[in-house]
Amino acid sequence: MPNSSNTQRAACYHCQLPIMAGDRFECELDGSTRGFCCPACMAVAQTIHAGGLGAFYQYQLSQQQQGSEQRPQLSLLAEKFAAFDLPDFQQRFVKPQGQVVETELLIGGMHCAACVWLLEKQLSQLNGLVKVSVSLAAQKAIISWQGEQLKLSQICQSIAAIGYEPEPYHHDQLLELQQREQRTALRRLGIAGIGMMQVGMFAIALYAGEMQHISDDNRNYMRVISMLMATVVVFYSARSFFIGAWQGIKKAKPVMDLPVAIAIGLAYSASLRATFSGSGEVYFDSVTMFTFLLLAGRYVEMRARHYHGRLSSHLQSLLPSTATRIDTHNGEKSQQAVPLFNIQQGDILLVKPGHTIPADGIIVEGQSSINEAQLTGEFTPLNKGCGDSLIAGTINVSNPLSMRVTATGAKLQLESIAQLINQGQHSKPKVAILADRLSLYFISAVLLIAAATYFTWLSIDAQQAFWVSLSVLVVSCPCALSLATPTAITTAGHRLRQSGVFVAKAQLWESLPAIKHIVFDKTGTLTQGKLSIEQTLCCEGFAAEQVLRIAAQLENCSEHPIAAAFSSYSRSQASKVCSTPYQGLEGEVDGQRYRIGKASFAAAFYNGDQPSPPQQEQGQWILLSNSQGPCAWFQLSDPLRSDTANTVQQLKQQGFTLHLLSGDSSGSAQQLSQQLAMDHCIASASPADKLNYIRQLQQQGPVMMLGDGINDIPVLAAADVSVAMANAPDVAKTQADCILLSGQLKGILTLYSMATRTQRIIRQNLAWALLYNISIIPLAACGLIPPYLAALGMSLSSLIVLINALRLQRNNSGYTPGS
Repeated sequence: MPNSSNTQRAACYHCQLPIMAGDRFECELDGSTRGFCCPACMAVAQTIHAGGLGAFYQYQLSQQQQGSEQRPQLSLLAEKFAAFDLPDFQQRFVKPQGQVVETELLIGGMHCAACVWLLEKQLSQLNGLVKVSVSLAAQKAIISWQGEQLKLSQICQSIAAIGYEPEPYHHDQLLELQQREQRTALRRLGIAGIGMMQVGMFAIALYAGEMQHISDDNRNYMRVISMLMATVVVFYSARSFFIGAWQGIKKAKPVMDLPVAIAIGLAYSASLRATFSGSGEVYFDSVTMFTFLLLAGRYVEMRARHYHGRLSSHLQSLLPSTATRIDTHNGEKSQQAVPLFNIQQGDILLVKPGHTIPADGIIVEGQSSINEAQLTGEFTPLNKGCGDSLIAGTINVSNPLSMRVTATGAKLQLESIAQLINQGQHSKPKVAILADRLSLYFISAVLLIAAATYFTWLSIDAQQAFWVSLSVLVVSCPCALSLATPTAITTAGHRLRQSGVFVAKAQLWESLPAIKHIVFDKTGTLTQGKLSIEQTLCCEGFAAEQVLRIAAQLENCSEHPIAAAFSSYSRSQASKVCSTPYQGLEGEVDGQRYRIGKASFAAAFYNGDQPSPPQQEQGQWILLSNSQGPCAWFQLSDPLRSDTANTVQQLKQQGFTLHLLSGDSSGSAQQLSQQLAMDHCIASASPADKLNYIRQLQQQGPVMMLGDGINDIPVLAAADVSVAMANAPDVAKTQADCILLSGQLKGILTLYSMATRTQRIIRQNLAWALLYNISIIPLAACGLIPPYLAALGMSLSSLIVLINALRLQRNNSGYTPGS
């Protein structure tokens, strides 16, 4: 219990942090009373001394007394990372965002959730740091900081000071880091395996020799050989456990390597003492065996982590290193291969069949099939011709194309998707955050239980006390608890991306299964968003060619989907154009002012009564007018997406309440609502009307919103789950929880099915992790589980969680009620 006496504030004997008043814990060690800041530190110290490793604290004291010797080491770190502050480096790897700058760093040496927690805590102590988000799966950190207060070199020094290896993020460097980590892990695993087999052979001989009265010389010889083999395994293969544990001890925070390192260290130390003293038992075989088993389990986890980490960088590897540019000099065209970073907006590029599109652009000559499977999951090539858009990273299948570049570098759609993937990997649902916190408390509890087990068994059977407490340390598996959620979410996210559905925010996994209402925007969501002019009705005194030219010059000043319907009738733009949001445009053409848009907006220009569009029940109508009166009516049509009707029907069968929420006229919206048998329809809604409708609907239950335009941003942000279409602007995609990259509404069915399965897998993983630890630790404390089985159980526990999560890779694109 805490000592309630008024003691002078001192440093904790174990972690050296100040002991707060009223929170002092004490115990006798080496004949002296030692003070601790918490029960966990006291338990670790008791365990270390019980294993005869009290010299650790002498080493710790000498390190503190030699603080001046660490300064050269810090100076070396400063020199190593000084280049990160150079302008050329900053321009390539650092993204300025006003006074705040951001970068991505690869972090070598991470292997568990505790590493993530330790890094985030370490960096959060830096003055000027704005935000840090570390992803174990991607092995990188996204860091934002105040450029005037903090330097990138200082951030890297802080990371390196606790034993991790920061590097600027690049796709090739990620692969190199993973290959280096895999080679190191294989070497350590191989040496541990060889050591386990060699020491195991001697162990069999020693066990048999005890029954056959082996001579002391032969026994000592085999013990020495076993010791040499085990020493290599402990100091090389098990090195990562001790490094991870020491990093946690330095920061006075428990990490998952701590119980393992203590168990290996204690067993090895006890065996050394028995070997040199000639009395007592040696346990080199058990040390090498559970080192091998733990490394084998960790190797499998590492391979799965590497696989998922490569998913986010895969998109960047789609781009070619060079492109063929068409240059025109004195009317003559020539082709030149140029590096991709030299491509600029407006350049004309030639893309040959089988080659990758190097930049975003528009086809200016040719017609071909484009394979967009890498981005959308749709394996059927799309036929495209002049005026159609091309996305960097897609493949030209059949014929040569000439394209005009519209975006390069960070402005590519590919880059925006990659950034959203990063955002998704670095976000965590609440259940994952809770599991990480529980795993940290769990480690402290295991250390306390192990210490209590040791002292309890001293009074029961002193010869078994050491091994029983060792089993408690090894058998516990906080890794399974921390892996339960992220492995399932990462696997599900990858499976969805293969289907053209991208999850940008992790909270979707918790919110989506509870959805009751689904709200659709009309244009560009239920429909293709490709408006065309079906009919032109001219008023008296105007010709069709004239009104189409005037309307085109007005619409050419807008980026609204309606503008695309008029673009082919004129390339000129009106002058003195002003836009009224959600109403229409006004501008000057041939010296006269015109309005085009909703009937009420256009009619107000000539102070007339609002005219009714002809055949209002058919399609969408807009009016062109001038100050004298109406000029022409235009009927616009926007065909439904090919899978809209079938998707809406399946959603209704699954019990969702469906809503159509549109800013279009009531005639076209009501017509579509009746065609699709929607439950509710709201037409002519402004963004404020849409937002109020969503908020009222949320009082009845969670709401999902699907939209594709800038005017949908407020409702996408307000909805419990928001889904943006592939053709939505980037600003709308950043507000969405999910993006349908395939452009197909049936992706909602896949998304809902996967979210339901993922939630079920997460619950199974958490239940298994908790059940395993709750049931296995008492058995180990009762002496029923030997250490080698404890090591096997710990490895298998993590593997079961991983294998269960990988079941989400199975194809199950549709959701069946009750499944």
